[in-house]
Amino acid sequence: MNGHTEFETAQGELKTLCRELEEEKNRHLRTLADFDNYRKRVEREKDTCSFQGKRQVIKDILPALDNLERAMAQVQDEAVKQGLLLVRQQFSDILKQHGLEMIKCKGKPFNPAEHEGVGYIEDKDCPPGNVSEELCRGYRLGQELLRPATVRVAKGR
Repeated sequence: MNGHTEFETAQGELKTLCRELEEEKNRHLRTLADFDNYRKRVEREKDTCSFQGKRQVIKDILPALDNLERAMAQVQDEAVKQGLLLVRQQFSDILKQHGLEMIKCKGKPFNPAEHEGVGYIEDKDCPPGNVSEELCRGYRLGQELLRPATVRVAKGR
């Protein structure tokens, strides 16, 4: 009978060890899942911080780009104008590589989500309610509107 009791004790210990092993396995799987969630959260936060930094730098550069555009309109010397055109193109290419997109608006219907209207203008070549004149370019970074285009809208007669 003593052998039978040892067998039952061994069986009980085996069941206990199996239960403990299963608990450890579950704890391990939860830890892996927690770590994976942590890794994904850190990656999202990193992307968000990177995007916010990029957005701020680009917003700070846009006024300089606007001034370059104004300077190009005033320069009479063709060689200087070509040089400024190359600089502007280089700026545009770099900003485009970082996701900046210029909002095309001239001739398109006025869209308050992308355009900031500052007045109406008579324009026989542009349908009423469409953008007739772009005063300041608008930009989008990814899906986010960075700056609306400042425009004048064609009015009906």
